[in-house]
Amino acid sequence: MHSELPARTDVLYNPAVRVAAILHPYEKDRVLEPFRLQGVNVFRGNSLEPGDLPDVAIVFGGDGSVHRVIQALAGTQCPLLVVPTGGGDDFASAIGIESVDHALRAWKAFVGGQGKARTIDLGVITPMTERPAVQDEHAVPVQSATFIREDGTFEKPQQKLGSAIMRQHLHFLYDQISSEEYFCCVAGCGMDAETNRRANRFPGWFRRFGGYVISAMVSVLSYKSQALTVSLAGHDGTFHRRISEPALLVAVGNAPSYGRGMRIATRAELDDAQLDVCFVRKTGKLRVLRLFHTVFSGDHLALPEVEYFGAEHLWLESESPLGIYADGEYICETPAEIRVRPAALKVIIL
Repeated sequence: MHSELPARTDVLYNPAVRVAAILHPYEKDRVLEPFRLQGVNVFRGNSLEPGDLPDVAIVFGGDGSVHRVIQALAGTQCPLLVVPTGGGDDFASAIGIESVDHALRAWKAFVGGQGKARTIDLGVITPMTERPAVQDEHAVPVQSATFIREDGTFEKPQQKLGSAIMRQHLHFLYDQISSEEYFCCVAGCGMDAETNRRANRFPGWFRRFGGYVISAMVSVLSYKSQALTVSLAGHDGTFHRRISEPALLVAVGNAPSYGRGMRIATRAELDDAQLDVCFVRKTGKLRVLRLFHTVFSGDHLALPEVEYFGAEHLWLESESPLGIYADGEYICETPAEIRVRPAALKVIIL
């Protein structure tokens, strides 16, 4: 399902064409030098403006860096090259870019008119606000308030979460806040969100060498499960409850892995126009620790605690507000609407 771009020789050898290289401010220029090929005009920056996109974008970093760049690139024709230099490079791995050398080879081929690109899907998270008047206290146990009617359906609230309210829930301050957030790898709620919160305290080099796994182990011991509800959108415009139980986590994958190789959504494909949902029911801490290794191989899907299914459009809510992280970045708190946007991004591949 890969799609190749036409030869770009007529474009990329035009010195007026702009190639934006997005790097952290602390990165040295020497990491960029091999990508300054003859005939292209490369300029360095640390962000992209949606209204002023380059002809090609290169991002140096991990999944978090890719996450920030795709907010401007989603739905455009601007191709993206990912150079994996971050603490977590699961997205680069998913598109076959396993190293800086792989990225450079793909870039040279692309500039020479022999390169390839894939058009892939992205996930979209929309934070939501006011709950409808009709509630069902039995939809989620333990005194939960939900959106679900007695017949197991509910309508999506019309009001999205505005910037003023959103700032109360953000871990970081932004000058502008969008009501929608794209993600490339995995969005999660529950224990894996707690793991991301802990891991983000560590420097990138530590996350690269096991920091995420260590954070996950600590989170297993400290996290207190609560009821989570996943509802799927129906053709009638309402959401129908798919599963509602006390849970360890819910992960929604556009790509198979996160956390440097944890294949939580092992069957996810980047271009199948759907997201993969992994719902892990509440279970004992010792059992989680004993079976934790199965997430690296994808064998966790066979466990009785795991419910796994595909979805194009879903609703995620919790017994009390919980943080949602995507690509290692904090997005919002529950409740939220999550859906797939097919063919949203072009990426340069080897």
